[in-house]
Amino acid sequence: MDLQKRCLLPNGVNRILTSGAMGLSFLELDIIVLNPGERYQEKLENKEGILTILSGRGRVEVVGLPIEILGSRQNVFSGKPEGAYLGSGTFFVITAETVLEAALFRTPVSQELPSYFVKEETVRSEKRGGPNFSRFVSDVVGIKSSAVRLITGETIGENGNWSSYPPHKHDRDRMPEESLLEEVYFFRFRPENGFGLMRIYTEDGSIDQPMVIRHNDLVSIPKGYHPVVAAAGYEIYYLWALAGPKREMRVSEDPAHKWVK
Repeated sequence: MDLQKRCLLPNGVNRILTSGAMGLSFLELDIIVLNPGERYQEKLENKEGILTILSGRGRVEVVGLPIEILGSRQNVFSGKPEGAYLGSGTFFVITAETVLEAALFRTPVSQELPSYFVKEETVRSEKRGGPNFSRFVSDVVGIKSSAVRLITGETIGENGNWSSYPPHKHDRDRMPEESLLEEVYFFRFRPENGFGLMRIYTEDGSIDQPMVIRHNDLVSIPKGYHPVVAAAGYEIYYLWALAGPKREMRVSEDPAHKWVK
């Protein structure tokens, strides 16, 4: 199973994760790259979506909501995210005011919820972890926000620190201890020539895959533990999304490494 993809992102709509690809059943991802004045529009049919502005600024029109100008950062390392939750049946248009990059996650749903915008001032960022595994996490549409399946956010790891650590997983429907959710990471580095390491492994050893991760890499996590670290001197960022049969969030940490907390 190929869990990693190097993504080239030319101008336009880059469908970097399509339905059913890379071992996943629920998640899709487009990266939309627009020049000033260019626009993208879509009507979500039997799917909900979450739009996250990665860089630049754009005018976002969602039927039934006031028009918003979203995007307040030059890159993913320079501020909090902004975006929108887009319920099933929603028609939206995004028009770039500057060079703009946006990520659009989708998942199939049978329920319609109201769309809403996510503004910088409402995004809560917090430091998590401990010595040598600290990071800053910002929810875009967190577990407490309204959505049918999707949960999304951003993580920025401190220089040389591990993240998604101690190793944890969420691949079993065993509430209240653990929920069943697949996940995706989309990576950025500063400087862009940086790199990191990631390991995806399962309890039974059926998957044990180390990988070198670079700028604009996509990694799918259908199951298993999934720690990640950046090389010293480089900042690491990843946009993440989770989805599964139920919108419940409980993780199980690897007992062999849980003691580091």
